[in-house]
Amino acid sequence: MKQIHGRYLLQPNKDFPADCEMLDYLQTNAHVVSIIGNIAGNKAVLLGCDPMDNGARRAEGYVFLHTREHPEGEVLYWEGGAIGSGMYLKQEVISVQAQGYDYPQAYVRRSLAPGVGEENYRWEDFREAQSLPALDAELAALRKALADMKPSPLGMVEMWAGRGVPDGYLLCEGQQLRQTEYPELFAAIGAAFNNGYDCNGRQLTTSAGFFRLPDLRGRFVVGHYGSDEDYKTLGAVGGKKTHQLTVEELPAHDHGLFLQHAGKRFTGGGSANALNEGDGRTYMTGGNKPHENRPPYYALAYIMRTK
Repeated sequence: MKQIHGRYLLQPNKDFPADCEMLDYLQTNAHVVSIIGNIAGNKAVLLGCDPMDNGARRAEGYVFLHTREHPEGEVLYWEGGAIGSGMYLKQEVISVQAQGYDYPQAYVRRSLAPGVGEENYRWEDFREAQSLPALDAELAALRKALADMKPSPLGMVEMWAGRGVPDGYLLCEGQQLRQTEYPELFAAIGAAFNNGYDCNGRQLTTSAGFFRLPDLRGRFVVGHYGSDEDYKTLGAVGGKKTHQLTVEELPAHDHGLFLQHAGKRFTGGGSANALNEGDGRTYMTGGNKPHENRPPYYALAYIMRTK
């Protein structure tokens, strides 16, 4: 729709034809103005419509609504009333008589009324439109809240369950980073992991001008402890997925031994009826295999904020 302006005062005789076309132009211009309601959004309460009777009714008022006839939106008058059964777009045809002629469909009055009709809506879908000053105040509060939020410190290791790594983060995979590209991160963690170990237990070396992130692939993390030789150095590694017990690691124990000779049974020990025919042995048992050495685990990615 385009706005059309009447140049009423520029006519030579200061008169102007008032015909149906002119009235249509006026109506179109009025509707163009109502489209401003899109600032508030579809199904917005513009004025009035206050809840009454504990929310069972609403007072009269005005709303902005995208309708079938005007999908770009129009301002409609809500007649007020009960809202339990919804509301519908009410259209009343108005006829007029002029100069002896009947005009049976001269006007149509459009409004929203309680009840059900051909074009129905629910009050639950409507919301109060906020004024621009109110929105400005909310935005200012949000800006302040965002400004007060502090991101994780550079060098902070965090768990991550997403598919892609967030902007400003890298996976902790022991990779080399150039000091000049990440000066703030280098200032935070320095060369602590330059001679660390990768996920396969191989010690790393680092090129001049670079530094490394820790390689935490397939690793549990233990807290740094300056009084424990195993945990006093950042980047130290240890532990095994599986472990095969040695004799020294077995609990102290013994086995019962039964010997049989000439149909009589002897037990080891003592002096009566003792046998002296070599060392007695029990049957071999055990699979001689390593055992699972890890607690129950759950695999997630370790990431570090780098910028």
